[in-house]
Amino acid sequence: MSENVEDWVLLASWSPGLGDVAAGSSVHWAIQRKDLEAGRFDRTFTDVYWNP
Repeated sequence: MSENVEDWVLLASWSPGLGDVAAGSSVHWAIQRKDLEAGRFDRTFTDVYWNP
């Protein structure tokens, strides 16, 4: 995210189950505060972190 962290709101965060894989991942779904206030959910951002 290139914007200031304070300008973003975390909508959801989860860690998908990977079965027998000995690794993990986290998914974060965020939106800029101004877009949330305007109800513009078409401008959200998803970030996936993979921890092998």
